[in-house]
Amino acid sequence: MSEQNNALKNTIFITLPSSMDRNIGSFHVDSAIKIPLQLPEGKTQLDNSDEISIELIIAGMLKIIAFDWEHEHAKYYRDFVLAVQPDAPQELNIAAIAQEQKGNLDFAEELFLSVAHLAPQSASYINLATLYSKKAAQDTAKGEVYDLYQQKAINTLTEGLELLGDDAPILSEIGFFHLYQGSVELAKEYLDRYLSIAEEDEKKHHVQHIIDDINHKLNDDQKLMEAYDAIQMNDEQKALVLLEAYLKDNNEVWNAWFLKGWALRRLSRFKDAENALVQALAYTKGSSDIYNELALCSLETGKAELAKMYLNTAVDLDNENITLISNLAYLHLKDEELDEARRFLELARNLDPKDPVIIQLMQDYQNKTGESLADPVVEEYVSNEEVVEQTSEEHPFSIAGKEDTDDLEADFSVEDSH
Repeated sequence: MSEQNNALKNTIFITLPSSMDRNIGSFHVDSAIKIPLQLPEGKTQLDNSDEISIELIIAGMLKIIAFDWEHEHAKYYRDFVLAVQPDAPQELNIAAIAQEQKGNLDFAEELFLSVAHLAPQSASYINLATLYSKKAAQDTAKGEVYDLYQQKAINTLTEGLELLGDDAPILSEIGFFHLYQGSVELAKEYLDRYLSIAEEDEKKHHVQHIIDDINHKLNDDQKLMEAYDAIQMNDEQKALVLLEAYLKDNNEVWNAWFLKGWALRRLSRFKDAENALVQALAYTKGSSDIYNELALCSLETGKAELAKMYLNTAVDLDNENITLISNLAYLHLKDEELDEARRFLELARNLDPKDPVIIQLMQDYQNKTGESLADPVVEEYVSNEEVVEQTSEEHPFSIAGKEDTDDLEADFSVEDSH
């Protein structure tokens, strides 16, 4: 049974009597259109029309909206739901987030799908794509399930972009998706589009930094781009072959040496990596990325103090890079150099107090010293109990305009959906 058929297996269609034609605000109830109804739990058919309720009708419509958006009357059902309960998208979104937090990803998917079709906006598609990425991550072997849900994630974002046009949040999500997958050229294309329309804020500054970094490392050279892509896809050997060929004719291009050092370090060839990175330094004034890679090599070869020196230089060159600062804080904390650890933790906390690595390092510092750096960082979530007060699986939301809908619960004729 297909996913769609399985989702709709307990949905039947009923026909309204012509006396039910009426207006609910600007929406017209058309008795000529059959409407879906979700059968009560444990039932395969209705015993009598007294069992019909607006809640079951809305639940049936939401099933069609979520899983059969190509249905000829799907948009009519959407308008019906919004006429009866204008706040449905917001309440369903709250419920979806709660179900996701509880780990009920299948039910959360259904709710997010409904929200995306009821009120299409960038957040709707991003929430759904993020859920698919979480489902993909459950396949730790990165097999067929991983591929299926990663494809669903990018398809969802692409659908949102096609519907909404150039939307900054969706463009950035697609860009980061491709960057994570190792498709740097595609990532750059979408992130450049994002930068062209995004408002000035911290996120735009962050994306600009990434694009600058990519451009800086690759120098817009196709061979270097291919090598960079190969490293991102964990194919360091292919990257080294490309880089060796490139360096024969371009021996003084610093970022070629940097990429070689990076690939060698990932292959645990730390001494060779150090030599390549030092060569990169010979052809540039300095780069925080080079010093960070040198620090990693030094750590792996037992030279902790040299690693700290390299990281200090990296931070001097890029004093807003929270990764570099947190790495340095970790090294000082590990070596019981608590004053230095605190200094870098304070710097990192000022950049992003909610960074999970920083929160953990602050806790480690407190455990070692008994001294608290700051009040605990608290994130607010809607509790499941709060959601239950507004929504449940059987009765997802209250009915607005009840005086307009009471008559819909009487005098139905029922017809199976076959």
